[in-house]
Amino acid sequence: MELRLARRAVAVAAVLGASVGLTLALGAPAQADTPVVTLEQPAPAAVAPAGTTGTADTVQPYFDFRTTGPLDNVEATLTIDATQLATIAHVTFSDNCTVTQYVATCDEWLYDPQGSSSTVGAGTQMTIEALPGATVGSAADYTVSGTSDGATIVGAQGSVEIGGPAYSQGQPKNLTGLAVGSVVTVPARFTNIGDRPADSTQVLLMASPGLGFTKHYANCEYSTDDSSTEVEEALCTIPGQVLPGERAAVSPAPRVRVESSAYYTYLDTMIAPTGDAGIRSTTASRQWTQGTGDELTLKVITPGTATDAPSGTVALAMTGEHSDYRSASLQADNTADFAVTGDSATAAQGDTVTMHFSMANNGPATIFYRSGDTMAVTASIPPGTHVVSSSSNCRRTSGSAYTCYGASIITPAGTVADFSITLQVDQVIPGAQGSVAMAWSPDGSYRPPFDTDASDDSAALTLN
Repeated sequence: MELRLARRAVAVAAVLGASVGLTLALGAPAQADTPVVTLEQPAPAAVAPAGTTGTADTVQPYFDFRTTGPLDNVEATLTIDATQLATIAHVTFSDNCTVTQYVATCDEWLYDPQGSSSTVGAGTQMTIEALPGATVGSAADYTVSGTSDGATIVGAQGSVEIGGPAYSQGQPKNLTGLAVGSVVTVPARFTNIGDRPADSTQVLLMASPGLGFTKHYANCEYSTDDSSTEVEEALCTIPGQVLPGERAAVSPAPRVRVESSAYYTYLDTMIAPTGDAGIRSTTASRQWTQGTGDELTLKVITPGTATDAPSGTVALAMTGEHSDYRSASLQADNTADFAVTGDSATAAQGDTVTMHFSMANNGPATIFYRSGDTMAVTASIPPGTHVVSSSSNCRRTSGSAYTCYGASIITPAGTVADFSITLQVDQVIPGAQGSVAMAWSPDGSYRPPFDTDASDDSAALTLN
């Protein structure tokens, strides 16, 4: 199975600036209404020699673009010159490419009709595999350029190395029933299963809402963002060579406090050689403050094997159960009371009337559904009416029922989500009653264990 270069569900990309000197702008000069489509510089790639256990035999760089304007199936031609790369690797291309002497000419269609996407993906793929006998530590470049009648294409240059370090991290235990106010230790251990050492290591700790670090270290930077699913992060740089085969642990092991807002919480950990593109991309948008005090270190559990191979900063892609990214689920023994409010109104036949209702988290816990689900209510309209319109956070799901959603997968204590539905009265029915209720499950057979009070889970929508 061909594997893409990214080792985690994080896009590794940085727009190539003019100061780098590698941008290739091809085609006719841009007109005022001609979008400029810029290839994000591919992250440096490392490919393992054949037979390296736990690492991928091939890699595929991402070819993602940014655009300055709408693209409605713009036809383009991408040219990938892999002449240098072919000296150390076997390179193949997707079926939309014609290849002559390691130069691929690829038919491409770029689509982003609104011109608003963070990236525009390409269908063109390049698969890279180390040549037999390629020297570990050797490197080569490739270039990507392009032309189009509907856009100006700006290319970039990528690089590939043979071999590299690869930090396979152990999976920490998931814990439940944690007392609010308690402190939890989450060991972070890894093994360099690659074929090259790393001269230093970076550890990125990401705490979700409800967790807080108990100590800060002088060789770590810290970032807080209350609106993020990773409300607090620590990025630590630890000097010292990590040899192939070495097994090490972050020392002291990370410790987090279970706060009063905790329920579903997570501590995510990425461990990689310093300079790793994945960590760099993940942390680029945050603001950081240097820590003080003691320094975080690595404790060697099993020594590695000395090698003549040069140190590397570009990590190998890993396969199977091997990964440099792990997540510990830490569930607190806590509650959150969700409550709804209804509405009542009077209207004559033929009139329209807007009914307002809401959903609130009375706490104390923040509820974070990492699956991507948001808290929601189901509203059933009073008989004798039909819906004219609704607030943007509501949509019809079946018959006269509407489902209305909270704004985020994170619902802190104190959050109130407001909804409305505008009705036209077809028939005046005294005491016509609809309802609004927490949408715990489609058939109402489930309610979460964190909400023990069912008395405020539903309310009436009464008309006339």
